[in-house]
Amino acid sequence: MALIECANGHLYDTDQYASCPYCSGGMNRVEFGGGDSGIGKTVGAPGAVPSFDTNAPRASYGYVNPEIGATVAPSNYQAQPKRNDSDTGKTVAVLQKSMKIEPVVGWLVCIEGKDKGKDYRIAAKNNTIGRGDKMDIQIKGDDTISRENHARLAYDVKHNAFHLVPGENTNGIYLGDEPVYVPTKLKAYDLIELGESKFLFIPFCSEKFTWQDGMKQGE
Repeated sequence: MALIECANGHLYDTDQYASCPYCSGGMNRVEFGGGDSGIGKTVGAPGAVPSFDTNAPRASYGYVNPEIGATVAPSNYQAQPKRNDSDTGKTVAVLQKSMKIEPVVGWLVCIEGKDKGKDYRIAAKNNTIGRGDKMDIQIKGDDTISRENHARLAYDVKHNAFHLVPGENTNGIYLGDEPVYVPTKLKAYDLIELGESKFLFIPFCSEKFTWQDGMKQGE
C-alpha cells in the first residue's frame, strides 16, 4: 500500500487509484469519535454522493475503502514498530543479553553412574536436563534419565540463587535422600540424584562472586 495526500488533504492508495477517489466521490468518509456520527459511522446515506468537510481536523477521521474492505488510517496515524524476539515473551537471560554470551555460573559433576567423572556446565538461565541433543545439560550415559526435560536447574540472576526444578518426569529426582516434586533451592555441594546417576552441585556464582558485581570486597 502506497498512501499519498491530495491537494484537499485526503489520503488514498496509489496502488488502487490513479487520482484521489474522495474528490471524485468514489469513497465514503468515516468519523472516528466526536459529534453524532460516532466511532466508525459512515457519513452520508447509502447511494448518496458523499460530501467532505476538508476543514475538519484530519486527525479525526479516516476513510473506508470498499474494494479492500478496510479503513484507511487518519493522516496523523503512526504505525507501531515491529516487535523483535525480546518483545514477544521469549525468555532471554539477563546476563546473556548484557554479556553477549551465556556465562558459566556453576557445574554439575557426576560422582556415581556411567558418566562418573564428567562435569556439566550450568549457564545463567533455566537449564534443561535430559539425554536428548537439545538439552542444555545432556546426560547421555544413563538410560533411566528422560530424553527431554527430566529436570531443570535454574539460576536466578536477581537473587543469585539456584533451584532444582522437576520436569515432565517427576520420578527419579532426589536432593540428598528426599524426592523433589517442587522447585527446591540448592546450596553448595548438594547431592542430586537423577535416574541411576548422582551429581554434586558446585556453584561458581555465590556470596563471594557474581557476574554483575564481581568479587565482593573483603574476600
